[in-house]
Amino acid sequence: MFFYSILLISLTFLYAVALLKLQGGFKNLKAGQNKTQPNVSVVIAARNEADTIGRCLHAVLNQTYPKDKVEIIVIDDRSEDGTSEVIQKLAGTNCQIKLLQIKDRSAHLAPKKRAIDLGIQNASGEIIVTTDADCQPGPDWISKLIKHFEPNVGMVAGFNPYKTENRSLFYQMLSLDYFAMASVSAASAGLNYPLSCTGGNLAYRKRVYLETGGFTKFSNWVSGDDDFFLEQIRENSNWEICYATNPKTSVPTAPPETFKDFVQQRIRYASKCGHYSPKVTLGLVGIYLMNLLILIGPILSIVKPQILLVWLTGWAFKTLSEFIFLKRGEKEFQMHFKSNLFLFTVVLHPFYIVLAGLLGQFSTFHWKGDQYSGKMPKSGLIEETIQKTN
Repeated sequence: MFFYSILLISLTFLYAVALLKLQGGFKNLKAGQNKTQPNVSVVIAARNEADTIGRCLHAVLNQTYPKDKVEIIVIDDRSEDGTSEVIQKLAGTNCQIKLLQIKDRSAHLAPKKRAIDLGIQNASGEIIVTTDADCQPGPDWISKLIKHFEPNVGMVAGFNPYKTENRSLFYQMLSLDYFAMASVSAASAGLNYPLSCTGGNLAYRKRVYLETGGFTKFSNWVSGDDDFFLEQIRENSNWEICYATNPKTSVPTAPPETFKDFVQQRIRYASKCGHYSPKVTLGLVGIYLMNLLILIGPILSIVKPQILLVWLTGWAFKTLSEFIFLKRGEKEFQMHFKSNLFLFTVVLHPFYIVLAGLLGQFSTFHWKGDQYSGKMPKSGLIEETIQKTN
């Protein structure tokens, strides 16, 4: 009991202090002052996205940024549902759109990284902007992101919220959880130590991609084309990384359709945890252990009733600090979540953290019709056949 009590109180106290410090990063986030309009290449990797890619492309075509400075590169990665036909039809009437096609898998480069890398290698823009085929950016998206590209800035991350209007409580909880991750991303960027980002709303200089080696160092990790790359820039270059919180830079995306899809997504996220920098990995291990202790506390209290008070104290530390942090995040992102939604989410949060964290290290997951473990082997190279269609 003593060991459990000391460990739980210590971890939840450190967690609360970390969130308090992190909250200070919000005040350092500033609006971009760049007045130049560099050429931009929007890179979209798509696999079996026939139902969504059309809406995404129409949204990108509808940008207020000068059309003669934007090219749209869509990489069809082995789609089997007519995705390429949808893209080709739009490309026939819009010269901004360029279609690249990948016909097979490579054993030495994870599929999405391979697709994005192919797009970047064929991009003519100074700035690479990535989004996903199920996203629909607003008309000022590119214009507002580019504002952040002052001379010392190499990457700009943005919010990628779930579209959950008029959806069930389950989807509202997913939206809050995703917002919490975005708040951590934004606040940490404000402290000049950005922790994560999402490829659904991300921009960086092509020069930075080439200078830092692109995805080479983590090429066979299935996930991580976004936050591994961010970490690479943070640790191995002098470029600054900014976070855009202006609502006009947000890019709404579709949430996982089912609970099973949600679990698969979180297993995919957790599968890469061991590849972060030692400092970040240590923090993630601490958070996982804290949630595990919170999860087993009520069970242990059946045998040792004294533990219940310790458990309530630890849970209160965690809950109160998260609530204060998220309220500050709401102000920065100009959003609002109901307090009862937070309470539902905070009760279930330890369950999925423990489950996904465990399965992410030992289980496979499904993504875009394929089955993966977190890391692909680097042996058995497959001959690559890439077809390029303008």
